[in-house]
Amino acid sequence: MKKAILYVRVSTERQGEEGFSLAAQEKQGLSYAQKNGLEVVKVWKSSESAWKKDRVTFNLAVDYAKKHPEVEHVIFDILDRMTRNDFDKIKIIDLVDKYGKTIHFARSNKIYSKNSSPDDEFMLDIEVAVAKKMSNDISRKTRMGMTEKAEQGMLPSHAPIGYKNNPVTKGVDIDPVNGPFIQSLFQKVATGAYSVRMLENLMYAEGLRHPLKASKVKKSTLYRTILNPMYYGVFIWGKKAYKGYHPPLVTKELWDEANAALKKFHRPHITKHNFAFGNLIVCGTCNCTILGETQKGKYTYYRCSFSKGQHKHEGYIREEDIAGLFGPIVEGVTLPGEVAQFLKRGLKDRLGKLANLTQNRQKNLQAEHNKTFAKLNRLYDLQLDGNINPEIFKAKEKELNEKLVAAKVQLEACVKDPKAVLKEADETLQLMTNLYPLFQKANYEEKAKILKFIGREYILNGRKIKPVYRQPFNILAERPQVNCPTYLLSRAASSRGSIWGG
Repeated sequence: MKKAILYVRVSTERQGEEGFSLAAQEKQGLSYAQKNGLEVVKVWKSSESAWKKDRVTFNLAVDYAKKHPEVEHVIFDILDRMTRNDFDKIKIIDLVDKYGKTIHFARSNKIYSKNSSPDDEFMLDIEVAVAKKMSNDISRKTRMGMTEKAEQGMLPSHAPIGYKNNPVTKGVDIDPVNGPFIQSLFQKVATGAYSVRMLENLMYAEGLRHPLKASKVKKSTLYRTILNPMYYGVFIWGKKAYKGYHPPLVTKELWDEANAALKKFHRPHITKHNFAFGNLIVCGTCNCTILGETQKGKYTYYRCSFSKGQHKHEGYIREEDIAGLFGPIVEGVTLPGEVAQFLKRGLKDRLGKLANLTQNRQKNLQAEHNKTFAKLNRLYDLQLDGNINPEIFKAKEKELNEKLVAAKVQLEACVKDPKAVLKEADETLQLMTNLYPLFQKANYEEKAKILKFIGREYILNGRKIKPVYRQPFNILAERPQVNCPTYLLSRAASSRGSIWGG
């Protein structure tokens, strides 16, 4: 016997009631195969829409037919059980043209194969188009019916937790099991004493269960539940609010109180600028930003934003504790007074020795600048007289202009007044000797400014913070290993990007 596979599909329970059930289609297909001398080696049963582009079961059946050349026949009940879209029609035509399969429609007793005439292929296109039109009409009428149901105050979709759909009245009733727990949920949230994270375990302990899985109701579902106006008598359908005829589980006042408490406690408004140490610290585990949030309106805590996913962490850290962790960091880069004086004297001596060298270098650079400028003027004279090739002129002009710019930059670096450098250094050293005393007296916002001054970022690992210092604070941080003023002076002078220009 010739081998075949059978695919049967329904998209709604109503189709089963109308004689299109999976069992009815399978019986019809097997009977058709027997009458036509076909052996069905595999059956696919599917409950999926024929409009979907990712029809898993349909694609499995098609792939099986492609991989098994001994299976030469594919049986469907009728055409609209096969497809109602052009994407899958192309797959079927490919099975016929490329793989030599024969397509059977058991209920209508039609066949489509390589031997089919152009008229048969044309009729296939028409039947798919008709199936698409019928599907569109059904979808439109369904939407109209659901909108009409919403206009009558009846929820046209599955009831949320705490309610249940009534198959007789087609309305929504309070779930006698979960309804009281949802009332308790709103009452608890309204007190402002519970976060949704806390309520996930608390409501499970009290007896709240997922209506389909009989498992713990996740915090994401609890959060959506609290935001849903359905519980005080209003539902949203098609971006429009409707007054429902279903019995409310809570009053509008309780719903408002619970949502106000939720915004303040569970989901605070977080931006970079709301919290002193926000956008300053990163998580040592995942490198995400450490965010601040206010709980109960008065306590500020910091935690990982978990932008790359949840992970084990040390929990929330209060703002005063975070500030305390920064204290030793600032103290560690605060310059002792005697070292500051030593650095100032050393810098003054070095500037004096460099003065003569700087003057000589300045004269040489000025001479080079004047020489280049004279060459550029002669080049322009040649160009005006027409005594130079245009291409050569452009190349030479570019070269001389680049030399002028370089000479000017070096000249500006040389003309810096040693007294101005010394004054700038004195002010900076004074600030660096007062860093820790200033930090201790400062409020949180001022502390954050000091921290941004000395470090690029701060890495939080558990209850410890590791700084990534800016220059020259990275030098100062090494003092415990090398506590030597001469070393600090040499490092400050040689460090690229030093605050005194090297």
